[in-house]
Amino acid sequence: QNLVNAYKTDASGLPLLDTFNDVDVKNDQGLKMEDPFTPHTGPLDPRLDWTVGRRGILYKDFKIHNLDFIRDQTYAGPYSPKKHVASKAYTLTGVGWTNLTANNYRLIRYATVLLWLAECEVEVGSLARAAELVNLVRNRAANPDDFVKKAIQGATRDDYTTTSEPAGNYVIKPYASFATKELARKAVRFETRLEFAMEGHRFFDLVRWGIAADVLNAYVTKEGEKRTYKKGSRFQKGKHEYYPLPQEAIDNAFKAGQPTLVQNPAYK
Repeated sequence: QNLVNAYKTDASGLPLLDTFNDVDVKNDQGLKMEDPFTPHTGPLDPRLDWTVGRRGILYKDFKIHNLDFIRDQTYAGPYSPKKHVASKAYTLTGVGWTNLTANNYRLIRYATVLLWLAECEVEVGSLARAAELVNLVRNRAANPDDFVKKAIQGATRDDYTTTSEPAGNYVIKPYASFATKELARKAVRFETRLEFAMEGHRFFDLVRWGIAADVLNAYVTKEGEKRTYKKGSRFQKGKHEYYPLPQEAIDNAFKAGQPTLVQNPAYK
């Protein structure tokens, strides 16, 4: 829910950097398939519906998202990931392994380079240039031609008709400027989260920024109230930034009877 809430915007189309998680985006937690539901009507960044599957919104080119997308909503919540899920039109069908695609995994893309550069510009005090770089990413996301479109349910579960209307109340605008270095840093990091959500980078970004413990512990404290499996979770600073070395790797690295790999201290 925290991630979905991050896509809320204010009336001017800017992110709610400090208050995004105060009120949840409307969801269908606890509703049955046949229960009526109207998606959130407040302003949202359009990238939300390219990132997260939510009730009432077309899930890629499959069907309109509903409870049947979720194996166990009481455990996992009401949302589905969209990133790195191949569209129906681009997957193979037949016997054996299905849902395969030859689409390459994009480890670094153009927006990655722009926002890395924006980080650097912030740290050297070039706030105007940092805002310009962030706005390149935001302006592309603001193109209405790329908004997810509203879909109308057909006679059967798999049938739908798309319209020319946006699926949500999408409001996204560029920053006019960054008044302070602190605001610029926060805005760049927030933009990084929005742009690359569900692409596997968030944890590593938090670690390299040195804020993983604070952010993740605040996250699990509140999310644990919604998802029982997160209750009691804790990020231990100085340990969980790193993985333990596999014992097999340590054993295989002996030379002349002496170890050449040493386990990370927190895992000894």
